[in-house]
Amino acid sequence: MEHISIKLENNFARQIEKAMSEFNYTTKTEFIRESLRDKLKALEGERAKKKAWAALFAARGSLKGKGKFESDGDFYKWRKEVFSKELENEFREKLAVKG
Repeated sequence: MEHISIKLENNFARQIEKAMSEFNYTTKTEFIRESLRDKLKALEGERAKKKAWAALFAARGSLKGKGKFESDGDFYKWRKEVFSKELENEFREKLAVKG
């Protein structure tokens, strides 16, 4: 296991201690480890989301001019109404499986 030292401002350290007592953490290490795990999960979700949006944007070019979308506005409307919901559900399921 690797050791990492950090310095925190007094106010920040007090906020951590308050949260620790409120949510039953026994040590600062336990609190910080869980916080880091949560942040890494969130970043993984963001990474997957960026990848999906990049793929969608690349596919948009192949659909343009083929009658699917008459304008960029039509594409953005479709993306917002349909694809965003599908993408959100997919990532919610993936995060639930990983968690």
